[in-house]
Amino acid sequence: MPKQGQFAKSSRLKQLNQFRVKRHSQQNVIDDEQFVDYVILRFNLTSKKRLKKNIQESNQRFLIEILDACQGRNLDLNSTIPGLLKKLNSRVPWQFYRQIIAGWEVLQQFIRRELPRVPLKKQVLVSGTITKEDLTKMVAEELATKATAMTFLNRPVSKQIQEMTKSRLLQAVYQGNKINWQQIATLFKPFPLTIDPQLDQGTKEWLMALEKD
Repeated sequence: MPKQGQFAKSSRLKQLNQFRVKRHSQQNVIDDEQFVDYVILRFNLTSKKRLKKNIQESNQRFLIEILDACQGRNLDLNSTIPGLLKKLNSRVPWQFYRQIIAGWEVLQQFIRRELPRVPLKKQVLVSGTITKEDLTKMVAEELATKATAMTFLNRPVSKQIQEMTKSRLLQAVYQGNKINWQQIATLFKPFPLTIDPQLDQGTKEWLMALEKD
């Protein structure tokens, strides 16, 4: 599994795409180490006709992060997703969130349906539901927080001013339960993503392609 907050290497994704799991009866369960491989294979099989390729890859990488946070235990979406969005905020361009929102209904439906069916010794239970509207609001708040931090980079200001700025930015980019992505693009144009040099080349290329989307 990738480290917390880091995306799986592209070579790892290729291995997962080629992974094959035999049909398992209730008497023939998989090892805990195969959990991520099994789930990602199932996601590829069920989503490739429902999501565009670029949206599928972003959601697949997000799914790996979710599974890493779950670590084979029961998954509470309501407590897991907000923390992951915050953790990834400094490591992805804003376009990542647009793709996650676009694929969220497919991804969440898959998680709720498939994770409890994984033939582990102990069943993984999934609780909580996050609507697309809920996720959109969470993303808007995270992007407003990030934009505020960038606005006052190396310029210490009071917490009150930061909160006022965040509130104004949120009102500008989030209205009617929708994000104004054109406004977001304008807001973040002066602040290109700094890509972690320790990431593998395939992941770097994926992030650079995201920025151009």
